Amino acid sequence: MAILIIILTTGLWPFNFFPRNTVAWLPDRNGVHFYGQGIINSNHRQQDHPFPFPDASITLELWLRPMVETGNLPHILTYFDSETPDILFVGQWKSHLIIRSRTDDPAARKRGKPYQEIGLRNALLNNQDSFITITSGPDGSAVYESDKLADVYPRRRLLARNTSGNVRLILGNSSTGESYWNGNLMGLAIYNRVLSADQISRNYRSWRENDLAMIKRSDGLVGLYPFNERTGSMVHNEINANDTLTIPERFKPVKRKILYPFWPESFWNSSFISDVTINVLGFIPFGFCFSALFLKTARHRRLPSYMSAAILGVGISLAIELIQAYIPTRDSSLMDVISNSAGTILGVVIFKILTQHPKPHHIGG
Repeated sequence: MAILIIILTTGLWPFNFFPRNTVAWLPDRNGVHFYGQGIINSNHRQQDHPFPFPDASITLELWLRPMVETGNLPHILTYFDSETPDILFVGQWKSHLIIRSRTDDPAARKRGKPYQEIGLRNALLNNQDSFITITSGPDGSAVYESDKLADVYPRRRLLARNTSGNVRLILGNSSTGESYWNGNLMGLAIYNRVLSADQISRNYRSWRENDLAMIKRSDGLVGLYPFNERTGSMVHNEINANDTLTIPERFKPVKRKILYPFWPESFWNSSFISDVTINVLGFIPFGFCFSALFLKTARHRRLPSYMSAAILGVGISLAIELIQAYIPTRDSSLMDVISNSAGTILGVVIFKILTQHPKPHHIGG
């Protein structure tokens, strides 16, 4: 029973179904601070509001300050419509800016992936303010640092046209809540058109001078979030009062992930391999000990004992992963069920090998 208690405790810890949302207002300037499992998102599904990019053109202005460099891929901004992959997300990998999006053009996709990706090296240096402008339209995409052109991507249009009507804007995390970003976000502007280099330069100066009135006069502006509330649970859109964002008191993913499938690309991820190894090794004692327990209670009938131990291991693993889907700080993974089950079976096999009596040798003559 001790093995079972240890596995359940490890699998379900910290038993917190309603964790705090780790987002706070900056105390000394406009902005919000993401410092853990945090999220800000649209306070409604936009069924009654058309997708604000009718010709699939978009410009994003982001004023931010990364606080942690990680080998994961935390999401800074995500446009989500319940489909996979996301419409668009802006993320950070180490100190690099990563932009991924759904695409209608198979030629633009990464090989073997259902999305396209562009990026900018060393654009998000740790503990330094960055002002990033991303603009994209029919002729391709471009990324600016401050007001200087950093890179261009001809024929790489970020927005696809195949989006559903239920679109949400998410800040500081992915829809599933597992790709959380650590840093400060001091300003966000969203346009439904491509901005010229001169417009980008003017807007950059306006942000630095806190001249919101000048920014508001920009054509195509659909969202302006200066994060100047300093208190409360709402982030107001200076252009459209109906597009208020919410800072929930408790952390809750927009999309609950239940037995999330693994992809072949994960096998090349050291974190993935480490998780699988831990899960397999963790369930070997389970298979071993319960084989012994069932063998004792089943009057030494080996096959039923081994089958019972294996089935129990699979069932316990499945139950843990299903419960984890309702613990926001944990991930419900199909691969965990598979690796835990493999560990249980391996434990059964080890027990069988170590306790199997050698067959007597007959001496003929």
